[in-house]
Amino acid sequence: MQAIQLGDTTIHYAFNKGDKDLTLVFINSLGTDLRIWDAVIDGLGTEFGTLRFDKRGHGLSSLGAVEKGSISSYADDVMGLCEALGLHKIVLVGLSIGGLISLDIYQRYPEKIAGIVFMDTAPKIGTAEAWNNRIETISSKGMQVVAPSILANWFSPSFQQDHPAAFALFQAMLERADVLGYMIACEAIRDADYTKTAQDIAIPVICMVGEEDKSTPVALVQGFAQLMNCSLITIPNAGHLPCVDSPERTTAILHDFISAL
Repeated sequence: MQAIQLGDTTIHYAFNKGDKDLTLVFINSLGTDLRIWDAVIDGLGTEFGTLRFDKRGHGLSSLGAVEKGSISSYADDVMGLCEALGLHKIVLVGLSIGGLISLDIYQRYPEKIAGIVFMDTAPKIGTAEAWNNRIETISSKGMQVVAPSILANWFSPSFQQDHPAAFALFQAMLERADVLGYMIACEAIRDADYTKTAQDIAIPVICMVGEEDKSTPVALVQGFAQLMNCSLITIPNAGHLPCVDSPERTTAILHDFISAL
């Protein structure tokens, strides 16, 4: 178990040094922890370095003294962790809110990023009304009330049927998420709009999306890819978490992208 103190928070992470001087930095979606990447990490082997971590207020990472959600605060954690580990050639892999965090990092530290894989994300996700409703519901009723609808967006319909034990574990991951940590992340997504940053991006990037994603649907991610004039890969039989639904395909996409850098 690896951990580091960054300012007011303790970040839980998992770092594997690769044979080449390039590290993939995986940035999780809302309500998940670093375990969502397990199968992808196994598939990538040791050619490239990999860094996973729990966002503040998620998994085993503490929330710290944050009073209001901010994408930039998460981005600061990522760059602080990379600096502490001495990572200089970085490819970001941003899933959902992780895509927003990746855009913030690029906006402020473009020279430090070799490429970005945007997974099931967009420069603006959802409406203020929808996020406020979710925050209010969770605040008054807890995570278990919203879990069924979120899980339906996370996975393709066949996943629960074909992998009931794995589905149960991800359900537990979501339902046991820290309520305040989750709500602060919702605030950060609600207030984020990185459309201008996406339009001006000037490094290698690629977009991918699960064909059955209901959180960030194909049409939304397609518009994002068009904004950046980059390729979009749609993954069949996958929802909002292709790294879980379709880890082999996700791994192949990542390997092809970073091998071309």
